[in-house]
Amino acid sequence: MKSNLIAAALLLGLTIPVSADPLLIDAPVASWDGAYIGAVGGWTNSKTTGTDVTGEEWGPPGTVLDMTDVGLIGGVAAGYNFQNGNWVFGPELELGWISNDKVYVDPTDDDDGLYTQYGFYGALTGRIGYVANNTLFYGKGGVIFANMKNAGGEFDGIGNEDSRGKWGFDGNEAGFGDETRTGLTVGAGMEHALSDNWTFKTEYMFADFGTKTYGHADGDMSEPFNFNNHIHTVKFGLNYRF
Repeated sequence: MKSNLIAAALLLGLTIPVSADPLLIDAPVASWDGAYIGAVGGWTNSKTTGTDVTGEEWGPPGTVLDMTDVGLIGGVAAGYNFQNGNWVFGPELELGWISNDKVYVDPTDDDDGLYTQYGFYGALTGRIGYVANNTLFYGKGGVIFANMKNAGGEFDGIGNEDSRGKWGFDGNEAGFGDETRTGLTVGAGMEHALSDNWTFKTEYMFADFGTKTYGHADGDMSEPFNFNNHIHTVKFGLNYRF
């Protein structure tokens, strides 16, 4: 009798469809298709490398000063997602402000200084990612532009600029740049769906603006200075999907 019951139980177990196991059922992929808009904010770490090409102010030709600065970043982002199965891709535009603003004075010579200030920025990138359990893991890359001021050379002190200098630097013994710089940016992040419309994301982004050469305040290039600028950012964002 017992053997018959065991056999019946085994037979019943074997006849249960495998698809009844919820772990083996393919869950539907969440939809990420469509436009979105949101806000971003976080931290930035910028690095400036200044080079005295002729060595007139900082020492031998090619003398370098480096500085880093920590600041804030904030703005708005908008984009469009195209979806093919678990894969999501599309363009994104981000506009905002970077707060980094610092004067560095060489501790071994208080006449030698370096300055960088960021301002308005924009980035146009393409994103591509993979959706798993309502979370999008993505990479991105594209172009970035930012309003940037650079100066390097003899530092007289704020309010003591000579020869039509600015930002504390002597106009005839420093290099000055004040323009919108363009560079390349790459990054990666993850975005989680909180509901059908709202998502939260966290993202790392690196931007390299390359090297620019500037001369004196009057444009004289007899004592040029090179300025290499790049930034690292960690951002958080909240998006609304239409």
